[in-house]
Amino acid sequence: MVQAMVPPFNAIHKELFDRVVQALALSGRLNDAALDYIEAALFPPEADRLALFLNAGTDSQWESLLDLVFYPDQTVQVELEPLLQIAPCSVDDETAILGCLLAQEIVAPVSMPDGTDLAAIRLPDFVKSNFLERLNLSWQIDLQLAEAIDTSVAAGLGPVVRVRLRNAGIELDSAQLAFLGRFFERMAARDPDYLACLDLALSYLTTSDSGADMYAVLVTGKRALFRSLQQAQRIERRLRQSTMEMLMLQGVHIPPLAPERLWQHMRLIDRICLAVFGKTEAIDLPLEAPLREVSSLETPAAVIRSLLG
Repeated sequence: MVQAMVPPFNAIHKELFDRVVQALALSGRLNDAALDYIEAALFPPEADRLALFLNAGTDSQWESLLDLVFYPDQTVQVELEPLLQIAPCSVDDETAILGCLLAQEIVAPVSMPDGTDLAAIRLPDFVKSNFLERLNLSWQIDLQLAEAIDTSVAAGLGPVVRVRLRNAGIELDSAQLAFLGRFFERMAARDPDYLACLDLALSYLTTSDSGADMYAVLVTGKRALFRSLQQAQRIERRLRQSTMEMLMLQGVHIPPLAPERLWQHMRLIDRICLAVFGKTEAIDLPLEAPLREVSSLETPAAVIRSLLG
């Protein structure tokens, strides 16, 4: 068992290690996602059966369940973020922390959502390793972006924003950094859609080309969403006269998002564009057209080609 950290760890990284150990030890309460997995892949999630399974298990299903249960949520990450802001972790620091974590014996209770105890699990190495990897400790924020957050984002929201960026894990070019900097400067943090807008913006940054005009990326995305919305609405009308299975047999591609979600994403794009660029692009309702198959929804360009071709 590890008694103390050794150089090159500083006091902050020692505290970081202790917090990770504590988070692992307290992460064993099942949530809805874990219960859904158990019911779908294993058996009805009854306490007695779960207790037997957890105490006896060593197979792949047992490992998959532990990997799901001991998964760091953003609450854990937000608590760790101020430490990483004071003393950022390098890749070498993270590797050293992992070595100490693997040497540390951690016994964690697993319980039902209501607190009913099920088992006490001696955490295997793969759980510790996956937990640490998902914290993304060695990701480093750009200094200009960090300054924009410190200057423009409310102090209580700053760690949450940094965790969103840490989990995105993207390397940003100068144009993308400028866009995010303007987002933090101009988007009102008190807006109830603030974090939803940030998440959507990060999703487009992740998929956009280096040096891309982010306004063009966003309005192209909005057009693609609108085309998908029209497709989804036509399918809904067809479903009043047919079945989902029949439409699929006819080769009709079913959009992955419900119309409500598509409208929401379009609305968020407008919020981002108006805040960051001071403008957005209106989309006129098209004339009713026959239902056309969407062959691919992987990229906005593919959607537009499929629907206009």
